[in-house]
Amino acid sequence: MKIILTILMCLFIKHACSAQLKPKYNIKVIEKNKHRVRGVFYVITDHELILLKHNTDTIKLRFANVKDIYISKRGVVLPFILIGAGAFVVIAAESTNALTQAANIVGGIPIGVALGSLVGQLFANKRFYRGLEVSDFPNIRTDLEKYTQKIYQPLTN
Repeated sequence: MKIILTILMCLFIKHACSAQLKPKYNIKVIEKNKHRVRGVFYVITDHELILLKHNTDTIKLRFANVKDIYISKRGVVLPFILIGAGAFVVIAAESTNALTQAANIVGGIPIGVALGSLVGQLFANKRFYRGLEVSDFPNIRTDLEKYTQKIYQPLTN
């Protein structure tokens, strides 16, 4: 059981280190024609939002087409899921009865995953913008720039 705990701890540390290099926020944009676009928020310009989808495709959405924006933090839920499942693995490792160990592993790990997912979603730092119009974007632009990967600087001569 100690080897399993060591492996879980290594996986947790690896995930925590690699999460620092990845984009921090997911975005879901609902257009006025009910089309949904999901991706990573890259930059906000004067007239459009630019999203990254699958790290290769860029999607440009004009402000006139955007109805709702949902922003959530990435990389928060999985550590809580691992902690929840790991807690039941530790409880199973400390038990001396084989039936109790099996019950903790079979029943406890899904419960730990569910509780970890619930707690992770609570800490996900979500932001919602609903019913947006074109005139709203200059007002919320500074707030949206906190969630982008790059800050847009127009070229001036």
